[in-house]
Amino acid sequence: MPTDNLGQGINLPALTDPPDISVVAVAMQAILDRTVPRFASAAARAATVPAPVEGMMSWLQDANRLDVYNGTSWSPVLTGGAWQAYTPAWTASTSNPSLGNGVIAGEYSRVGDQVTFSAKLTTGSSTTYGSGPWSISLPVQAAVTVDMIGSVMVGDASGTSMYSMGAAYIPAGGQTASLYAGGVHDGALISATFPQTWAPGDRLWVSGTYRAL
Repeated sequence: MPTDNLGQGINLPALTDPPDISVVAVAMQAILDRTVPRFASAAARAATVPAPVEGMMSWLQDANRLDVYNGTSWSPVLTGGAWQAYTPAWTASTSNPSLGNGVIAGEYSRVGDQVTFSAKLTTGSSTTYGSGPWSISLPVQAAVTVDMIGSVMVGDASGTSMYSMGAAYIPAGGQTASLYAGGVHDGALISATFPQTWAPGDRLWVSGTYRAL
């Protein structure tokens, strides 16, 4: 019985072989094992393929991600990278702000499990600011491995423009970034009252790179 010409060891039935549907089934399964099957999630993949073989690939539909099994674990294949838009959610710990006629926009790029994002908030005349520390949603949930830090800048449009710098805290497994501003030993979470009294035209920039699920 001949084998495939790519050295994969797949037996290919020939017309001269006696009819045997089981041989065909074995060949078809061997071919399927070397294709890219689709699964709803990593959990569905694990239930279907409990013993993957090194070199197997799969597509996760919930994460829109191509993975390869390296002999120990499933790892993302470095694909993507195109920037795409997302609308960040702006929330606060006590009562949420309301964007009103302000503007908020964001974009992000994903290559494998690395996500780079940028978001900008510009307040308007009907914007309200809520109460408690603010958060900005991430485009993709962070991986449950280690905390990461991005950057924050706040622009005060009243009078002569003034700026405050800070950090965006992205917790492991988090879906939002917490926002800090200030210097050594005097930094605090950004809110309706810190680092300034917010007014129409003020701006908030958030950006960072982190490992995603």
